Amino acid sequence: MKNRNLMKILLSVFIISLVYILPAKAAGSDVLKVGLFYSSNALPAANLQNVTGIGYGYEVGYFDSARQFVPLYSIDSTNKITMVKDKLMYIDSSNTYYDVKPNSFTTTISPYHLQLNTQFETREELELAIYVLSDYGLTVFPAYTNDAYAVRMGQYETKTKAEEALLEVAATTGLEFSVCGYSNTCYTVTSTGTNKIFFEYDNGTPMAIMPVYAEGKAQTWFKGYKYYGGFEYNRVNGNDISVINYVTEDDYAKGVVPYEVNPNWHTEVLKVQALCAKSYAQNCIGKHKSQGFDICDTTHCQVYNGTNQATANSDAACDAVSGQYVVYNGKIANTFFHASSGGHTEDVENIWGNKIDYLRGVPDDYLKYTSSPYEDWSYKLSLDKITQILKSKGYSVTKITDFYVSKYSKYGNVLQLAFVDQTNGRKTVSGDTARTLLNSSSHGVTIYSHRYTVTSDSAGVYVGNRQVKSISDIFAIGADLVKKALTGNWNEVKVLSKNGVSTISTGTGSSDIIIQGSGSGHNIGMSQWGARGMAEKGINYIDIIKHYFTGVEVGNVD
Repeated sequence: MKNRNLMKILLSVFIISLVYILPAKAAGSDVLKVGLFYSSNALPAANLQNVTGIGYGYEVGYFDSARQFVPLYSIDSTNKITMVKDKLMYIDSSNTYYDVKPNSFTTTISPYHLQLNTQFETREELELAIYVLSDYGLTVFPAYTNDAYAVRMGQYETKTKAEEALLEVAATTGLEFSVCGYSNTCYTVTSTGTNKIFFEYDNGTPMAIMPVYAEGKAQTWFKGYKYYGGFEYNRVNGNDISVINYVTEDDYAKGVVPYEVNPNWHTEVLKVQALCAKSYAQNCIGKHKSQGFDICDTTHCQVYNGTNQATANSDAACDAVSGQYVVYNGKIANTFFHASSGGHTEDVENIWGNKIDYLRGVPDDYLKYTSSPYEDWSYKLSLDKITQILKSKGYSVTKITDFYVSKYSKYGNVLQLAFVDQTNGRKTVSGDTARTLLNSSSHGVTIYSHRYTVTSDSAGVYVGNRQVKSISDIFAIGADLVKKALTGNWNEVKVLSKNGVSTISTGTGSSDIIIQGSGSGHNIGMSQWGARGMAEKGINYIDIIKHYFTGVEVGNVD
């Protein structure tokens, strides 16, 4: 056994500060913070597995304000680790973690520990302290708290049990310890499936993990997907753990492109998608600021699922446009994209309200050279079903008697829909709602794009060759010569002719409407299937970008 005086000598060693920062490819906005699990999907425990295999471990630390990773401690020769809350955790035989006691479990991770009252400012001092205490036969592990390193030991389910152990340990070592644990700001790094603790971080800020690799770039398994970069763990308000991927924008694009388009498509269209993904992401920075990251991994922002579906082709396309963006007047353009316009994209203000000069409607002529699955779709809906859908979406309707397109854009896209309720009369919806109004998974309806027609023989009258779809579209001129739109129901309209007064007949057709359309998405910006057609006809990625985004350039920004 080592002389106890050795520990006292160790504790008096002159403190030497250590600055140790792993090299990073890029800083600032070149590194994106992508939310993977957060809010209601935050986790009690989060597993990682280093794809490079056993022998390559991890660095534990944090990301600074410049988005650079600052390492604090190394976990060597293990490729599987799990980060858990500082709470009593249960692990079952399938390595599932619970923070509420399950019916069966194999082991627990207990939240209370003993901490040596002396702290250290360097990793070297910390490791010496661990070495000395281990020689007493104590199971100890490192921690970082209050901007300094600490030595902790033991696992106790309750604070009382920890206090009882404190007296024995103090008597054995002659050193001063305190009880710690069950902290809302603490993160515990463990060996997956066991209660072995590698490290604890309780510094009032999120903890980060960076995989260690011998050469090239490490990839890490998390929740069935492989990712580049590092991971940040954040217990928002002391609750479950949010998981955020810190990744360079080029590697981020490699995790978007193969999920937004087929990674085996023509290289030029993959370059287009990579440029759109990066430029769009730059415009999303701050979108999820309140949740601690820039951009999420779902269609709310854009789909990002790491490298599972990446190919050499898609990766090469992303590398080919490294450092490039879609630029308008010296600023990165907000490069919206969708699957297929169906024939013509739309001016953005007609869908979302605000005019943006580079988001103009353009012909999507090259769709005819593709086999897009979205180019011919249709629905036959009864007015009763439309009534049900509108009721399910909160509209105050009793019975829909008419449904039709009341406004098209100059490009032939639907801008406004009208429906007539027998009780509340006519109502219109416009913009994006003109596409999504009838979309209902429970009713099996998806209106894919703004490019469609609505036909019906169930209501309306003909004036000449024009079918009048709503009573409000018919006007009468009174004795005062003022033109007024009619109101009420069709069967209340009377016509005076040479044969006398009669009621307008609206026909006896079915109560169904037919919706026929093409395309998929919001019709703003780049059409993915249209871009594919352009690429396959020999058009390069820069000219494709310039076609879909009016007046832009492709290049760097200051």
